[in-house]
Amino acid sequence: MKQHGSLDRYRDMRDFGASPEPRGAVGRGRAKTLRYFIQKHAARALHYDFRLELDGVLRSWAVPKGPSLNPGDKRLAVEVEDHPLDYGRFEGVIPKGHYGAGRVEVWDEGFWTPEGDPHQALEKGRLTFRLDGRRLKGVWSLVRMRADDRGKKVNWLLIRSHKGRVSRVEETPAPRPAVRKPKAREFIRPELATLIDAAPEGDSWLHELKFDGYRLIARVDGRAVTLITRSGLDWTERFDAVRKALAGLKLRDAVLDGEVVALDEKGISNFTTLQKALSEGRTDGLVYQVFDVLHSDGEDCREQKLLERKEKLASLLGKQTIGVVRYTDHVRGSGDTVQHEACRLGLEGIVSKRVDSPYRSGRGSDWVKVKCVNEQEFVIGGYTDPQGSREGLGALLLGYHDKTRKLVYAGRVGTGFDGALLRDLHNKFSRLGRKESPYDEGPAGAEKKGVHWVEPTLVAQIRFTGWTADHRLRHPVFHGLREDKPAAEVRRESEQPVPKAAASATAAGVTISHPDRVIYPEQRLTKLDVARYYERVAERMLPYVAGRPLSLLRCPEGRSGECFYQKNWVKSGDAVKTLRIAGKSGSGNAPVIADARGLVSLIQHGALEIHPWGSKASTLESPDVCIFDLDPSTEVPWPDLGATARLLRERLRSMGLETFLKSTGGKGLHVVVPLQGRTTWEEVKGFARGLAGSLAREHPDLYTATMSKQTRKGKIFIDWLRNGRGATAVAPYSTRARANAPIAAPLDWDELDGIDRAGEPGGRRYKGTLYRIRR
Repeated sequence: MKQHGSLDRYRDMRDFGASPEPRGAVGRGRAKTLRYFIQKHAARALHYDFRLELDGVLRSWAVPKGPSLNPGDKRLAVEVEDHPLDYGRFEGVIPKGHYGAGRVEVWDEGFWTPEGDPHQALEKGRLTFRLDGRRLKGVWSLVRMRADDRGKKVNWLLIRSHKGRVSRVEETPAPRPAVRKPKAREFIRPELATLIDAAPEGDSWLHELKFDGYRLIARVDGRAVTLITRSGLDWTERFDAVRKALAGLKLRDAVLDGEVVALDEKGISNFTTLQKALSEGRTDGLVYQVFDVLHSDGEDCREQKLLERKEKLASLLGKQTIGVVRYTDHVRGSGDTVQHEACRLGLEGIVSKRVDSPYRSGRGSDWVKVKCVNEQEFVIGGYTDPQGSREGLGALLLGYHDKTRKLVYAGRVGTGFDGALLRDLHNKFSRLGRKESPYDEGPAGAEKKGVHWVEPTLVAQIRFTGWTADHRLRHPVFHGLREDKPAAEVRRESEQPVPKAAASATAAGVTISHPDRVIYPEQRLTKLDVARYYERVAERMLPYVAGRPLSLLRCPEGRSGECFYQKNWVKSGDAVKTLRIAGKSGSGNAPVIADARGLVSLIQHGALEIHPWGSKASTLESPDVCIFDLDPSTEVPWPDLGATARLLRERLRSMGLETFLKSTGGKGLHVVVPLQGRTTWEEVKGFARGLAGSLAREHPDLYTATMSKQTRKGKIFIDWLRNGRGATAVAPYSTRARANAPIAAPLDWDELDGIDRAGEPGGRRYKGTLYRIRR
């Protein structure tokens, strides 16, 4: 039987020197609440990794097609090795040639509750549990099948139960799982930047100055402050001035990320000056440059987008540029210019970050760095005797660990020392001596003569001009010892290609070209954002649009570019079919879709508004819906529009007709009447015209049933024209090609009082905008 609660197999299958995946550890004790995670994994074959917390690890299954909401679907779930708990929130790219190569992103997360003892259930081969997450809610089961032919893999079935209600897309964002108030003993690994050769371009990146100091995570609870290094060391006492400054802010509860630096007379951070200040116990002149907030007032901010976190940080600290604690400002876009200016001014370099990225511990591709000079850490493996009048030592022998964890020789450094430092280093080395070289292939011949070997535990900060052909450092200069990074973690930093705007991406199995094209400039929403929104709401939206002829508003360059209506579709394919429709004004081919692929395909072709017919393609001449479009002039107050909708509802109810309500994503409302599909277009249109006219005659000062603008001033136009053959109305959940990315949102009748005004963001109701729904 497979052993659980161990990560041996997980670790044996991975090279953590090359892959950004967390090494992790088995959690201790039994958790009172159990987490679950689902990660979308674009490996050799796209699949979803389903993970349940149990026994201090994540029990894991690979689900090729992902979870299904249909109780009739039995989705294959292949049991795989246990993963560490911190893998659940891992996102990044596993390099080619490594196990599981491809992009990993978190698709869903929340809590799970087993029915009965989960250990006994897994042993018997049937585990039933409830999910309470952002996307999935309800009861599910994992049912074990036979092992495969070789007996190496155990296959299960993931099945949604009929018990309880399940929904994958909430109209309002599901609350994030509750987080505990962070405590000083909890350690959050900082997010690290990957070295690249040039700054990325585009407004999807912001750029900050790169500092040459010590990275510190600060936990602040009123006047109680703890300062933790990137490797988890408590350095609160070493930076007492920073502690006092943070305590003076009297933050109720915050976890901050930043860097302690020593600034020269030009305001440039200098690591050598920082080291000297620490050795002499002079910390009053140091500065804590804060660039991120991870927790605030009991809220875990790490899932929020970077720009949101920086706005929160600015509100906590103020954008102050003086004092011990300072906000780190940024520039959005213009990466090449920012990099050029930073290097011209003699700065360390810049750090570029994706504006919409969450905070992810460890090194990934959302944060990248560009250096104006080459500088990194190296392990000290030996030293030479001093020559002439020099005291202490002559040069240090340097190295770094390769992927197999062997220590690789990188050359020696003999400059950057003063007399006191030389003597201090010699004293340290006297306690670290060893007989054999720690390098896998160290210096040989004359270069080896007079070398004293030491245990490779000390880490030096080295600045250099480049690498020689035989992989030695060019013109290295010693800048100090680094006490915040373990020697075992020192690797050679290699420049990666500059992150470019993606040529394509996918949503619902559809290739999205130009995914970074900005469609809604107010919120910087991209084409991929819009496509993934439709992928997410497809299950709710398809009943209103699938199998119906459609009219589209297409905006290929975004909502601020040229837009045009299209009823005749010429791009027929597997995802979008066409229906030949004959009419008095000529014939055309209307687009018709059946599933999420079709829906997202429309977005790929630039559609921003989707307007279906009131009938299905299979029963084209028999409408199954009647729509009253309440279109107010600008002078009409919102309560009057709501009252009109209720009046229309009561009038229709008196006729035995039920109604539904929808905001249009603009200033109006739709009152919708479902029909049995037994009437003709002329009959439905005549009925709507008669009712609209009746209300206009009864209340001529409030309503009009005439389209003429002259008659509509100060009134509500009860538009009955949506009910003619060939007429369309915007679909529920459709985006609108208007500022602030509004959508047409279905409403409950009792929600009318909770809306300040339809189509206007910032009111009490916010689910009517794409920007808020995508979160």
